[in-house]
Amino acid sequence: MTEIKKLPDSEVEITGEIAPEIFMSFKEDAFKELSKGLKIDGFREGRAPESILISKIGQHVLLERMAIMALENTYQEIIKEHNLDPIGRPELTITKMAENNPLGFKLKTAVMPEVVLPDYKSIAGKINSLKKDKFEVDEKEVNEVLENLRKARAGQKEKGSDEPEDKIKDDNQNALPEINDDFAKSVGKFNNLEELKSAIKENIVFDKKNKEKERIRVEILDKIAEKMETEIPCIMTQSEQDKMLADMRSQIVNMGMKWEDYIKHINKTEDDLKKDWEADALKRVKYGLALNKIADEEKIEVKEEELSDEVEKTVIHYENHGHKVDKNQLKNYLYGILRNNKVWKILEEEK
Repeated sequence: MTEIKKLPDSEVEITGEIAPEIFMSFKEDAFKELSKGLKIDGFREGRAPESILISKIGQHVLLERMAIMALENTYQEIIKEHNLDPIGRPELTITKMAENNPLGFKLKTAVMPEVVLPDYKSIAGKINSLKKDKFEVDEKEVNEVLENLRKARAGQKEKGSDEPEDKIKDDNQNALPEINDDFAKSVGKFNNLEELKSAIKENIVFDKKNKEKERIRVEILDKIAEKMETEIPCIMTQSEQDKMLADMRSQIVNMGMKWEDYIKHINKTEDDLKKDWEADALKRVKYGLALNKIADEEKIEVKEEELSDEVEKTVIHYENHGHKVDKNQLKNYLYGILRNNKVWKILEEEK
């Protein structure tokens, strides 16, 4: 018999009792675990009487281990009975514990928060109506790209040279290639300079479109998150901060730097960084909850075949670059990506 009490910040308190016969059924397993390797003078290992072993282990220690085993065994049943979606490990308090008696307990755990969405389609429609559709590219932007390409071509000559760095830089300033048809041909499969300029313009427009698309998405999510009703448990924000830290550490290491040297250089601790990211982490959590709830409302599903195809393509990509992949983790990650993409297809069609 268990009772549920709702607490602030999407936490619940579960109180109840486990029947004496269920509690006592874990005595043998707990006893074996605690007495393993225990040496008692005058007895071979495993041959000492139970009463002597219990006096050595401690009756209270044995009962505590039995209690943990009993609760671990029944926790999932409790969760299923009350239709809870817990986050993280529960906080356990034993309220009553004695041999051949009911085991009294209290559990506190965060659960996935309830989310009440605003009219997300109306929000998306209003913001989409302000989306910029035409993008212009001026000569200055094209020339900046050409100049960067020019310097990059000259910079390639620096690699592998034994000459002093200052001399190389001076030589390269004087040896910058002229921007003409020959230069265009040396950059890629272009017949002349006009073709290169045209490709540069297309790339700039493509980049601007993507930036506008991302800006609109963020604006839509910001407005939905601002108007939706929910309570965020602290553990969700903390978990997001941990992910952000892990991502940053991975980026720094991939750049060839030691993580310890980096945080020393910026004069911050890991806790400092997580504190700096608290607001962004909370925003990310809200975004995730909003997208997930919209997917539920719209009854969006990702077919197994669709997911498997995406997993295989991604695995091949990573393995071709010498990386090992945990398929189960990747599957869960890609499921979320594909589901969110379907949400965005709905939101971006609203006018």
